[in-house]
Amino acid sequence: MQTRRQHIVELLTEGEYGFEELRQALEVPVHLLKTDLEHVEKTVRGSGKKLAVAPPRCYDCGFVFRGRGKTHFHAPSRCPECRSEQVSQPRLKIE
Repeated sequence: MQTRRQHIVELLTEGEYGFEELRQALEVPVHLLKTDLEHVEKTVRGSGKKLAVAPPRCYDCGFVFRGRGKTHFHAPSRCPECRSEQVSQPRLKIE
């Protein structure tokens, strides 16, 4: 039987997920998934792979949230440029 973190590694190796999609697939709270992803990032780094995080983007003006890095796995609440709340989820994948 797999642990939750092993399941996360398996899912992210097979495909790309948004934070919320991954959270719903695993049925875990936000804070628990964030902690798990921080641990998974360190674990996969030790095996020569990396947790790639594609930054979120505003659907209205196209603003890209660069510089959030691996400290913010979930989408921001609104765009700092146009104040729109239509922001994509960061996309997570193990490469």
